[in-house]
Amino acid sequence: MTIFIDNNYMSLFHRFLTTKLIISFLLATTLLGCSTVRFAYNQGDTLAYWWLDDHIGFNQVQEPLIRGSLERHFWWHRTEQLPEISGSLQRAQQKLQAQISKSEFLILRAEFQKYAYKIADEIIPDTAKLLISLDASQIETMQKRINKNNQKFKNEYLPKDKNKQATVRANKIIERAEWLYGNLNSTQESKIREFLLKNPIDAEIAFEQKLRRQSEFIVICKEVQQLKLSQKATEALLRDYMKNFESGKNKEQQAFHKKWVESGAETASFISAIVNEEQNKHASEKIGGWVADVQELIKDSTVLAAKRSAHLNR
Repeated sequence: MTIFIDNNYMSLFHRFLTTKLIISFLLATTLLGCSTVRFAYNQGDTLAYWWLDDHIGFNQVQEPLIRGSLERHFWWHRTEQLPEISGSLQRAQQKLQAQISKSEFLILRAEFQKYAYKIADEIIPDTAKLLISLDASQIETMQKRINKNNQKFKNEYLPKDKNKQATVRANKIIERAEWLYGNLNSTQESKIREFLLKNPIDAEIAFEQKLRRQSEFIVICKEVQQLKLSQKATEALLRDYMKNFESGKNKEQQAFHKKWVESGAETASFISAIVNEEQNKHASEKIGGWVADVQELIKDSTVLAAKRSAHLNR
């Protein structure tokens, strides 16, 4: 499915720091699919709070505000987005029963990407409130954690030798393919490696795009804190940030982003062309499991809604 298309789709979740308050367990849970995932989703607001607190370090005033915000947004996602995601997953399941073209993968990418942007738009007011409340030491803590994670990423995925970078990329894509389709045979692996050698992508430029997104976000945090910006002004900065989040502002960044997205779709289509019927079945059944999990979460919503209503009417 979209796991091959590119890392930019997931980077929308992972690099917009405050969006990750809830993303870690929102779409991640719908894409993993198992009973433990349903448990994690139901505890998602608490788990997301722990993640955020670890990256920022909340004070006593911020803590109840963030917990309340996360609870509201998880409820919104459960009731508003899960039904739509269920439909998207069912369409993806149907597509994966046969070879998928590049254009079809791009359509799938856009369909799932829209959920990310809806989440980002939904949480911008509360994100702005959080940014307004941050002090300089908390922003510094964020920057240190970002730097630490970037160094880890470089160590794992960006060896200095270009040939080694290509090998790392191929290994990762094969790993993702097997995650969806099941085990690949040696012939299939060789074909994927050969295809990627003929269709290279500069991982260092992709990493630079990642750094750009992070840097722009930290600049916003500092500007809000230093200039004591209002809620309205902070929201405007965040909305402008999201407009250029993926592709950047200049022509070079936009051209690379377009190449990155198309390259991912071409790779995904190529892999779908070399897998066999049994592997297609494996992928379809896996997504079927995701669909079942999402539908169970939707059913849970009805029960939870009744409990929430009863509690509020006491």
